[in-house]
Amino acid sequence: MKIRAYGVHAFTATGAALGLWAIILIFEGYFPEAIWVLCAAAIVDSVDGALARAVNIHATAPRIDGALMDNIIDFVTWTVGPLVWIYATMQIPIWVLMACAFASIFGFTNIEAKTDDNFFTGFPSFWNIVVLYIYLLDISVPIASTILLGFAITTFLPVKFIYPSKTDFFKSLTLALGALYLVQLLAIIILFDQTPVWLLYSSFIFPVYYFSASFYLQLKHL
Repeated sequence: MKIRAYGVHAFTATGAALGLWAIILIFEGYFPEAIWVLCAAAIVDSVDGALARAVNIHATAPRIDGALMDNIIDFVTWTVGPLVWIYATMQIPIWVLMACAFASIFGFTNIEAKTDDNFFTGFPSFWNIVVLYIYLLDISVPIASTILLGFAITTFLPVKFIYPSKTDFFKSLTLALGALYLVQLLAIIILFDQTPVWLLYSSFIFPVYYFSASFYLQLKHL
C-alpha cells in the first residue's frame, strides 16, 4: 500500500515536470505544443485526487504533503505557464500578467479557497482556458487585458464557484456538460488555429452554464 501511495505522489509530481516542459516549449516557439502539455498536466491534476483518496494517502504516505505539492504544481501549470504563453503569443502588458499572478497566489494559499460545502471561493485560476479563448477569438490587447484583470479581481471576491466533481447542486448536469466540454476543448486544442467557428462558440455552453449556475447558487444562499 505504501508503494502505491508514493506512486500516486510521483504521478502528481509529473505535473511539475510537465509545467516546466510547457514553459520551455513556449520559449522555443512551440505554442500549440505547449498547450497540449499544459492539457496533459490538467489531466494529471484531474485524476490524482481520486487516486490519492483510493490509497488513503494521508495515512500511507504521510511524509509528503500531497495538498501542498498539488497547489505548487497547479500554480505553475494553471497560472505561470498560461500567463507566460499569452505574453509570448499576444504581448499582453507585463503589469497585467503580474497582477494576475499576484491574485492567483492568494487564491492558491487561501485556506478557504475550497469551502466545507465543496465550492471554490473566488475565481479558481482557470487561466489556461481564459488565455486559450482570448487567443483563438483574436481579442485585442486592451480588451484582453481588461478580461484578465477582471478575473484577477474576482479571485479576491467572496463568490462561490462550483467545484465540478464535488458540488452537489446540479452535479449530474455539471458533469454531463463538463464531459461534453472536455471533448470540445480537446478538439479545439488539437485543431488550434484551424478550429471551426461553430465549435469555438458552441464550446461556450459550459462556461456560461458554469458561471450562471455558480452565481445563482451564490444568490440563493445569501
